[in-house]
Amino acid sequence: MRRAKVVGTQNNPDVPASTGGGGDPMSYVLVVDDEELIRNLLRRQLAGWGYNVRTASNATEALELMLAEPAAIALLDILMPGRDGFWLAERIRHKWSKTAVIIVSGVGDIGMVENSKELGVIDYVQKPFVKELLRQALERAAKAVQ
Repeated sequence: MRRAKVVGTQNNPDVPASTGGGGDPMSYVLVVDDEELIRNLLRRQLAGWGYNVRTASNATEALELMLAEPAAIALLDILMPGRDGFWLAERIRHKWSKTAVIIVSGVGDIGMVENSKELGVIDYVQKPFVKELLRQALERAAKAVQ
């Protein structure tokens, strides 16, 4: 059985290489944020690093994407209308335990960081993003799903 990896580019040694074929399970990064500007920023940045990216504006939309095809990595905002990122992280970790979850938030509260760890989240990245910290979090997540 072939193990899926996050799809990357051949030219970028910092991103895992593609396992080939579009039908590989867990072959993309799911970005969930209610702010369209942030979703688009992350989509462009991650695509520039060689990741396949899909986006959702809320927890319900994210779960629909996960049911259709689980993501390798999920980047989740905490504060969203309706269900928050912690609720979504808990659902993802329960149903898709191989999906690595990274929390992204403009709130740097230590309680939120600790709550993230209790949920099995790989990393907590604070907004505004420092590109190198985001890249490092994605690299740790990619290693966790290999």
